[in-house]
Amino acid sequence: MEDRDLQLEDRLAVHEEEGAFFVVRAGDPEDWLARFERDGDFPAREWAENMVSVYNRRLARRSAGPPTPPGTRPSSYHPEP
Repeated sequence: MEDRDLQLEDRLAVHEEEGAFFVVRAGDPEDWLARFERDGDFPAREWAENMVSVYNRRLARRSAGPPTPPGTRPSSYHPEP
């Protein structure tokens, strides 16, 4: 279980090869998670970069901790604009 938790902490990166873009763990670029083929009009680079961006952004937010400490009642339940 401990190894699984460490894997979730790894940031992702995009690795480019001749025929495809790979989404990889930044610490182990040989271990790819997703492959987007360069195929005509399909925006493979954009899909790979978006996947990496979304994951890394969520990972950064998770490590920041909860916005409200446990046991604290928020003054409002409406998000700020």
